[in-house]
Amino acid sequence: MNEEIVNKGVTEDYIWHEAKSIRTKLKSVQSELEEFVSTMSQRDKDNRAVIAKLYAENFQMNQEIKDLKEKSNGPTT
Repeated sequence: MNEEIVNKGVTEDYIWHEAKSIRTKLKSVQSELEEFVSTMSQRDKDNRAVIAKLYAENFQMNQEIKDLKEKSNGPTT
């Protein structure tokens, strides 16, 4: 171990303790990030499904409007 660190009163045990503490915190943050990414991925899938449904409904409504316009412009007797 670096002699300068030892001279400042920092022990190897303290360094290992701090390293383990940091590692635990990083693992916790990693788990939270993985959960967040999973949640956002699911929301993205849900949003895509909603958008697809809205496009389908819009297409059908446009088709109905087109049909109504054609009927209203039909022959009058």
